[in-house]
Amino acid sequence: MFLTEKEMMGQHIALAKTFQYFVERKGVVEEFFRQHQERKFLFLGCGSSYMIAKTGQRKFAACKDTAANAVAGGDYLVNQAFYEETVKGSIAVVLSRSGQTTEIVESVKAIKAYGCPVISISAKAENDIMPYSDLNLILDWCYDQSVSQTRTVTNLYMAVLFLAAIYQEDNYLIADLFRVVLNNKDYKEDNRERLKKIAAREWDNVVILADGPAIGVGEEGALAFTEIAMVPGKCCNVLDYRHGPMVLNDEKTLSIVLMGPGENQLQKDMLEDLKSRRGILITVSTEKENIYGADENIYIGEIRDFGVMGIPFIFIMQCLAYEKAILLGTNPDAPVGLDAFITLS
Repeated sequence: MFLTEKEMMGQHIALAKTFQYFVERKGVVEEFFRQHQERKFLFLGCGSSYMIAKTGQRKFAACKDTAANAVAGGDYLVNQAFYEETVKGSIAVVLSRSGQTTEIVESVKAIKAYGCPVISISAKAENDIMPYSDLNLILDWCYDQSVSQTRTVTNLYMAVLFLAAIYQEDNYLIADLFRVVLNNKDYKEDNRERLKKIAAREWDNVVILADGPAIGVGEEGALAFTEIAMVPGKCCNVLDYRHGPMVLNDEKTLSIVLMGPGENQLQKDMLEDLKSRRGILITVSTEKENIYGADENIYIGEIRDFGVMGIPFIFIMQCLAYEKAILLGTNPDAPVGLDAFITLS
């Protein structure tokens, strides 16, 4: 068994630990927010963690009287003067698998000069960010040994959602997270063979369409296809896909669409446009039946929170990428030319 498969299929165990970890530290996080009452947040990450940072930005920006930004670590490191006003007065939330990526470590050092309180969420204990962080949340049970992240990124995503739930005192969000974690093992096993069959079909590029807070895992899912299977993947907002990128959608395109809780007719119309391209269409939704007329509809359960939908959603893309890599004869654990984290000289 490849490490990627082990980490991907075992992530329900890590999700349960992460959920319990936040339940136990809920009071600690609440006290942090009482001590630091800034209503402005800066989410910082690199690669996969930057994509999850975008989810944090959308989730926190949707909170009352709250502003939020997301910046890639490398972007900040190169353009610190440009981001000065973005950083000032913010609580910085730093996301990292290793806590050792140079862009992240050096950026946090620079941000601390503005007196910003820092929350770090990482999957490796005793990492290089911790000395500069005011609140360290360490999820070392979900550290992926394979180069491409599966289990780690799903847990970082849930951690951001739980952080938002504590910040806005949203017990309904916590309840949704609990249900998704509880059902994650069965959900993965119930859909594994179905996803294998989809992976075996003829497609050579992938489009992920998602909106709202789930856009972060949509982008991460597209990256999973590129890294794990070495198949080109791209992500767009659902309706925005019409504005140019759809011209490349053809009969060998796999389109995966997360049906969000918003206005439904506009999303249905978008699906009709996709069907006309004659590719393979997969819908991911809270509908048990295939009411959208897609090639496949994958039911993710009764989920109310838009962000929580991203947890079962990301598994679909991780699993399809893994199964495609096996069919193509590539090593999903170690893509050529890719490292687990980047150290700049």
